[in-house]
Amino acid sequence: MKIALFGGTFDPVHNGHVNAALEVLKQGIVDEVWFIPVQWHAFKENSFLTSLEHRAHMLKLAIEGEPDLKVVDLNDNPTYTLDTILKAKKFFLKNEYFWLMGTNLMEEFSIWKNPKKILQEVKLILFPVPGKGCAKSKLIDSSNPIRVKADEIDLSSTLVRGKLKKCEDVSNFLDSKVVNYIKENSLYSACR
Repeated sequence: MKIALFGGTFDPVHNGHVNAALEVLKQGIVDEVWFIPVQWHAFKENSFLTSLEHRAHMLKLAIEGEPDLKVVDLNDNPTYTLDTILKAKKFFLKNEYFWLMGTNLMEEFSIWKNPKKILQEVKLILFPVPGKGCAKSKLIDSSNPIRVKADEIDLSSTLVRGKLKKCEDVSNFLDSKVVNYIKENSLYSACR
């Protein structure tokens, strides 16, 4: 099978994440998308990350009923993108792997751990993010990435967390089951 690995903090998972995965499936680029919630992020402040257990559970709620979307744990702490890719190839041998990411990450890709090796192991699938749809990277562009033709999704977990901290409505940004889980577990704010 063709598998898109979709790693991130997903803190929290939002409709943009899920819609990007569904669009890649709809276009027939891959057979499944595996969401891989990471324990930490090399370029973000990690001391305020919601627990991996909560983030993984929210992912499962958000993709419920979508059989070709899965949550897969391939992480130890610490882990890097390349480690995740190599684990997938080791434990699930017969698949062809891709790495799904937003065009907003292209500029930082060259400072990821072993970016050239990542490009040897997988083909990138780039999903358009507002303001970064035509982003260029010599390293990535030379690898002939797959650029998804789709509407840009103008949504981020940072935006969602900010709204939650201010007790603002996020029902247009998150699956209703995720919203309920956040409220039940008092995540991101003291609001109920």
